[in-house]
Amino acid sequence: MSLCLKRRSVRNFHTTAIEDTKIEALFKSAMQAPSARNQQPWEFYVIKNPTLLKKLATVSNGARHLDGAPLGILALMRKAVPAPDMCSQDLSAATQNILLEATNQALGAVWIGVYPKADRLKKVAEIIDIPESLTPFCLIALGYPATDASPKPLRYDISRIKVFE
Repeated sequence: MSLCLKRRSVRNFHTTAIEDTKIEALFKSAMQAPSARNQQPWEFYVIKNPTLLKKLATVSNGARHLDGAPLGILALMRKAVPAPDMCSQDLSAATQNILLEATNQALGAVWIGVYPKADRLKKVAEIIDIPESLTPFCLIALGYPATDASPKPLRYDISRIKVFE
């Protein structure tokens, strides 16, 4: 079964720390994502501090899963790039690669949207000092799953596919 079919959102984690080699694999995968004009607009903040994770858990209802996670990632977009209007697509691809690599590493993860919600952008900026050159894109809570992380039923729906020949 492919990683795409195994991946699912995991929201509850054991407190076991994630090994540095696994964290490095997450970022190697992230940075292999396709990128418009090869601009690679990503920056990543690795958050291991439980107090900071608890504060970030207040960014939105979906962010609550950061509280108790052993690791959080804040993905950010660099503003000074050749195709700034494509940054959110580039960061989406990089984020998906992190989620797939987490599955590959037997980790659980959940994507927590930040951009383009003004209230979430403001809250993240209040918690973490972010340079003007960067815009928060999303948060990812990661850890070893504390609940069943087996794949969900296949969502394949042929009626959503149109073929033009």
